[in-house]
Amino acid sequence: MATRRQLLQGLGVGAVAGVAATPSLARAAHARRSSWTSAAPPWWLLAPLAPGRSVGRGWSVHSLEVVRDGAAVLTLRTRDAQQARVHICAHDGSPRGLVHTALFDLVLMDGGQGDRPTDESLGRVLLQLSRHIRRNEMRSDDAQMASVTGLLSHDERVALFGPEALV
Repeated sequence: MATRRQLLQGLGVGAVAGVAATPSLARAAHARRSSWTSAAPPWWLLAPLAPGRSVGRGWSVHSLEVVRDGAAVLTLRTRDAQQARVHICAHDGSPRGLVHTALFDLVLMDGGQGDRPTDESLGRVLLQLSRHIRRNEMRSDDAQMASVTGLLSHDERVALFGPEALV
């Protein structure tokens, strides 16, 4: 039986190889997007958090989308309508996000290029979220892991879909 890491590492292998090399391959990958879509959002990753629950420092969980285009998008909001979109991706040992766990990478998608500082309160919230995910990934069962088999690494997503599509 494959380990969780092996399962997630195998997700994008071969699917992304060379895709960015030619526009026709990129279009073909784009057309296969539906194969990277899950039936339900992976709320088990964030348990016991749910929509409307506070994650601290004025931030609360607004929504979690199904796995689509290689990520599950978590939206956080503050009372004063600030919003943060966090893409929960897989990683292959080289995470790109602000925080990560053994299997997952939390990439803040704020329209930047990774060159501006993240608000400290939001950074601390992401650390708290990673603790929930870390605890839950260690307790996960096969059915839960199957719900995230469509996750790709951030680099794989950029290669397949282009950075402009990842919002």
